Amino acid sequence: MAQYLRYMCVGLFAVFTGAGSILFADSAPVPPCMAGAVEPAYADPGSTPRIDSWTDISLSLGGACPEILNGRAYLVVALSSRFTHTGTLNDLAARVGQVSDLEGLKYWSVTDGAWRTLISQSHAVQSLGSRQPRSDFSAREVLSGQPLFMVQRDTRSTGPNLYSLQATAPSDHQLTVSIVNQSNIRFLVATMFERENLVSAHFFTRLRGNEWGYYSLTVVKQNVRRGREASYINRAVSYKRFITGQQPDGTPPVAR
Repeated sequence: MAQYLRYMCVGLFAVFTGAGSILFADSAPVPPCMAGAVEPAYADPGSTPRIDSWTDISLSLGGACPEILNGRAYLVVALSSRFTHTGTLNDLAARVGQVSDLEGLKYWSVTDGAWRTLISQSHAVQSLGSRQPRSDFSAREVLSGQPLFMVQRDTRSTGPNLYSLQATAPSDHQLTVSIVNQSNIRFLVATMFERENLVSAHFFTRLRGNEWGYYSLTVVKQNVRRGREASYINRAVSYKRFITGQQPDGTPPVAR
């Protein structure tokens, strides 16, 4: 993640392997927490997600957007798609809370040129100061609006890493989930991300009937090596596929 997505501001880089196109945009992204039509627009069901990226930008999002997204960002990635969900908002919240299922999640590694395990360990913990494993979060816990905490090891850092997960549901048709690193993320002795410098927000919106919109923002607030956009795009796509019930490594990679 380097000259990243201006999560809403400038200089976009997006790669769609399925569509075979690279898009560049001047306008800022518009997530569902803001007024107006989302940008990038929701992709058609079953098609490649629409993805935009911006680098070196200062975000100032209004509306009902999580405050943690605002401020200087070195990279922002926006992903927008549609999916079919026949259950309820509670069912989606339960899926979000099943953090142990993230263990073994794969993504396309641009460096390796192959599918690679991203998360090697994932479990919920009792509190910010605890590393004691507990059962996955229930839908009721997710929808409580209280910060929840999980510990993960990934294969690109020297973990374990602590994250917070906090959701809001203003209606039966909307769910917003923020995930933030609550510990420094290191590789060997080097700190890659200080606390609260790696943020993602996930927006679920019922569009009509069983058709839902999924929109995610990845915001990298700490300087990163240039040329890493594709890596963060592929990580965002893998989580999107997981959370919407798709096989994360079941289709060609979006970015190479």
